[in-house]
Amino acid sequence: MRGAIAALGVAACFMPAVAAAQDTTVQDPWEDLNRDLYAVHDAVDRAVLEPVARGYRAVAPEPARQGVRNFLNNLRSPVIFVNDVLQGEPSRAGVTVARFGLNTTIGLLGVLDPATNLGLERHDEDFGQTLAVWGVDSGPYLFVPVLGPTTVRDSFGRIVDIAFDPLNWADFDDVDTVRVSRTIVSGVDTREGLLDAVDDVRNTSIDPYVTFRTTFETLRAGQITNGRTDVLDLPSFDESFESYEEPAAIEPAATAPAPETEEIPQHSDSFRTSQLAVTLVGDRDTPTSSFHTGETP
Repeated sequence: MRGAIAALGVAACFMPAVAAAQDTTVQDPWEDLNRDLYAVHDAVDRAVLEPVARGYRAVAPEPARQGVRNFLNNLRSPVIFVNDVLQGEPSRAGVTVARFGLNTTIGLLGVLDPATNLGLERHDEDFGQTLAVWGVDSGPYLFVPVLGPTTVRDSFGRIVDIAFDPLNWADFDDVDTVRVSRTIVSGVDTREGLLDAVDDVRNTSIDPYVTFRTTFETLRAGQITNGRTDVLDLPSFDESFESYEEPAAIEPAATAPAPETEEIPQHSDSFRTSQLAVTLVGDRDTPTSSFHTGETP
């Protein structure tokens, strides 16, 4: 379900700088198949996943849900750490280790998140991102029912991440029950966190399939670059200031005396105000984004 978070997180729409710096052209040669798979996913989601997620939200208060999310995030720390190292990010790897140590001890096995309060912000990494850093192309886009949007590269990366997860190598009583329970709880927690975002897409998007695909691609580009943008092509501001010459002062022209005017009737101001009000009301109804509203300007 980790791929579903990246795929359906409509918060990705608020990353314009990353989107502008990345080539987010989606490779979707299997669109017909993907649309069929999306239709299957949507049916399963409406029938099973969404009702369960809404029930979970109804019975579990927000602090409890946040504790569950913190616990699941903490369990993922070893996978994040390995990918930090493989991507050549020692400082981020150090943050991951420090967070895991603090949250596992002081944070009661990760239920609490004291590391964030100490300035150690959480980040996420996976082997799909690592392959991208190594220069591996994303390959065609895929929509996997229940799991959500992904690519050929990220699908392979997900399998490798399973091997990185220590819980999958652990051997103790009822370990299989623990693994299955974590998968189920993670899925429910993920879907609950996306309830409002998915509702918004379904209610406002002309083509939800395209919206999810574009959102996934934009968010994924930002994750791979860790939110960095390419500033190599920006102009040199030092050179711009050095070459700038202040224009010569212009002497003001002699002003002619103002012509005498007749007294303006008192109702003219109210007339102008009425015109301005009509203009503002007209402009207010103009849609600002046909992508989000589903309207055609």
